[in-house]
Amino acid sequence: MSPSPFECRVGFLWSELLESFDFGAKHPIQPGRFRRIRDFYRSCGFLGLPNVSVVQPRPLTQNELEEIHAADYLAKVRAISDSGEGEIDIDTPGFKGIFENASLTSGATVSGIRAVLAGEIDHFVSPTGGFHHAKFARGGGFCIFNDVAAGVYELKRSGLQRILIADFDVHHGNGTQEYFLSDPGVMQISFHESPEWMYPHDGYIDDIGEGPGAGYNINMPFPMDSADAVYRYAFQELVPPLVDFYEPEFIIFLPGIDAHYKDRLAHLVLTTHTIRFVAEWMHQAAHRYASGRMGVLAGGGYHPDSFQWGMGVVMSVLSGHDYGPPPQSPPFEDNEETWSEVRENVARVKERVFPLFGIN
Repeated sequence: MSPSPFECRVGFLWSELLESFDFGAKHPIQPGRFRRIRDFYRSCGFLGLPNVSVVQPRPLTQNELEEIHAADYLAKVRAISDSGEGEIDIDTPGFKGIFENASLTSGATVSGIRAVLAGEIDHFVSPTGGFHHAKFARGGGFCIFNDVAAGVYELKRSGLQRILIADFDVHHGNGTQEYFLSDPGVMQISFHESPEWMYPHDGYIDDIGEGPGAGYNINMPFPMDSADAVYRYAFQELVPPLVDFYEPEFIIFLPGIDAHYKDRLAHLVLTTHTIRFVAEWMHQAAHRYASGRMGVLAGGGYHPDSFQWGMGVVMSVLSGHDYGPPPQSPPFEDNEETWSEVRENVARVKERVFPLFGIN
């Protein structure tokens, strides 16, 4: 495992207030989730490195919230937050203080972006964020406010014109897709489990964007039981040509930790070897095109071991500090049926998108 070829300053977003939530005893997201990553980073030595600093998140302001969400929806979340009664959606229970907690967990993304733009750090890693299912007028999928959209608007206010959302979360970012479907200033590349059987049942290959944004919304779905080999094949065939064409000025990266074979809410069987592979490529692309400017949002990850391992791998790549998770043995390898479907999907993505950009 070679150290990073770059000397990078990395910010870790942390506040004890990130833990001020309670979705209920049976919910996949439990209190302690973010603190465990902080403690894990501390035990691995990341937080003692001279090039790693802690960045304090601040909540999204009312103006920022009104930019990304409808007034009626904000009023609904506020009422649930004040009373402690009601739900954001069937899978996202409300609780007392949910408005303030969601403002902070989403605000961490904008706080990290501001620290990068101010030149205080090169990259940031947030143990929260990636709430890509929240839409303008509704939440769901464990997402209340869409921090990815808030982060994009912050970058646009700073004058950036080409922003890459590299979303490898196993669940398609249906909310974020809606925000920027017609916007060529945002390229979204999403690798996710097939919408045929995976929430949110969206993210089809033919959803390539609209009007001036046609081609800038790229969806690559994977069949159940896809493993490292087909995933890397699709990545190498699609991502480098698209990113090299786009030359992003900032990369927002969701590393797809919930695509790991141990994850409880999905059916892909990746290992952290592929998470490292993708993170290393994105890190290099950030330095090649974006002066190193990149933010990593944890997104999903619902097994405590694989969540920590994936976050450890990402921080290792960015900080240059050596870390290796335990040996891993996924239950499946890619068979011919999986290979055939993935090759077909890759070919369809190329056919729909590459000609629009003159990519061979």
